[in-house]
Amino acid sequence: MQLSWHRYKYFPYEKDIALREIQSLLRPASIQVGDNSIHVENPLRPDFVKRLVYFATASSADTPLIQTQQSLLERVSGNGVKRQSTRYSAHGLHEYKGKFNPQVAKAMLNIFDAQPGQLALDPFCGSGTSLVECAHLGINSIGTDINPLAIYLANAKLRSLGIPAESLLADAHQSLEVARHSLVMPKINDERGEYLHSWFPAEYLSEIERLKLAIEAISGQCTPVLLALASNLLRDYSLQEPRDLRIRRRTSPFPNTSFLDAYKETVQIYCARLADAQQVLGVIHSDSRAIHVDCKKAGTHPDINPQSFDLALTSPPYATALPYIDTQRLSLVWLGLLPPSEILSLEAELIGSREIRGQKKNSLLLTLEANDAMLPDQEASLCIRLQNALGESDGFRRQAVPRLLYRYFSNMADAFNAVRRLVKPNAPFGLIVGGNHTVLSGTRFDINTPEHLANIASANGWQHVETIHLQAYQRFGLHMNNATTTEALVILRAN
Repeated sequence: MQLSWHRYKYFPYEKDIALREIQSLLRPASIQVGDNSIHVENPLRPDFVKRLVYFATASSADTPLIQTQQSLLERVSGNGVKRQSTRYSAHGLHEYKGKFNPQVAKAMLNIFDAQPGQLALDPFCGSGTSLVECAHLGINSIGTDINPLAIYLANAKLRSLGIPAESLLADAHQSLEVARHSLVMPKINDERGEYLHSWFPAEYLSEIERLKLAIEAISGQCTPVLLALASNLLRDYSLQEPRDLRIRRRTSPFPNTSFLDAYKETVQIYCARLADAQQVLGVIHSDSRAIHVDCKKAGTHPDINPQSFDLALTSPPYATALPYIDTQRLSLVWLGLLPPSEILSLEAELIGSREIRGQKKNSLLLTLEANDAMLPDQEASLCIRLQNALGESDGFRRQAVPRLLYRYFSNMADAFNAVRRLVKPNAPFGLIVGGNHTVLSGTRFDINTPEHLANIASANGWQHVETIHLQAYQRFGLHMNNATTTEALVILRAN
């Protein structure tokens, strides 16, 4: 059997992962790597070739040319054959910083030989990339996340897979007509309304609120999907600078298009992509879902049973992670998922958060110095070394780094323990992990987060199988200097 690559440019790690996919799914007698294709000798499971992520076609003397499912999905999303698409199917519903690459998520499922009927766990599911890929393959999954917007978006994506695209588009158009002809400005005099008035010009807020009421009145099962699409436009029409991760006042000009016209275009693009994906996959009614619970406490949730998951995969936050809640506060408040008064406290609860509130600053330092969390020596020593490196020139953000890192390692140890109790014995667990760095007293310290998490996992019920180093995608924009520059796939197995 001859496997042909996609025509886009690959990162070296993608071709490495591609070979692992072949071995796991096809189980061939041998693999011969050529410049433009790979020859697979006597695969035991040739029917699984359609699941391969990093190949476009397969052919042999006995069978006609076969296009992989991934090739069909990526091509219908409109990027052409020379560019990898990451927004096919439901993946383009809403932007989410730090989002899982869907190709890598699917490749992990293939490497773990995940099969329909099995149950997968994503303990840091974010906006649901892995859950969507599970649904594509007929694999049941549960995701957990502490961010209510992440849960909302993940479940909206899963729901959209089960709605014919033409029905979604029809509901969107009907809601738009109602919003356009409504002359009444919704009265929003509560905490939510006061916050929205402070961040949106009145003319935009009127359109935004009228659309929300129209969608909620008309759209039924389509409501969360259509609201999520509207939420994705909020920043562009707010007084927040759209390019900035933090909430800062706008300096760039507003769009020339009205909010309702922009929404119409957004819905049409999304529904076209969804329709194309449904041509390939059909309408998918999945049992997968996202649950709003801290993964460290997931075992106490009534819908999550111990030792019930066949595998786990995730892209966890890294130390001093992106300010997810701060970045998404407009959507959180507009959708009614979080009152403005609770934004800062939730931000501080996230694993990897940069925030330390109240008396925790002093107690965290004592916890670090005593290693109360009983971290492995390598991680505890690193935190002490960073604490000792602090100088008078380091501002309050850098002064907090050693304590934040210690808290992050401690929280991840608790997460590894919790996930271990949820998965079956010998279950695999794959993590896409980003590394980062800090500068203290003028000295740069690189933090090899993949290595540290593998070490922490090994002390908390997991066997470290291997670490596959990935070439990180180049980030651009205001915060490119703070982006992770190293990533790795850490593969564990439950003891």
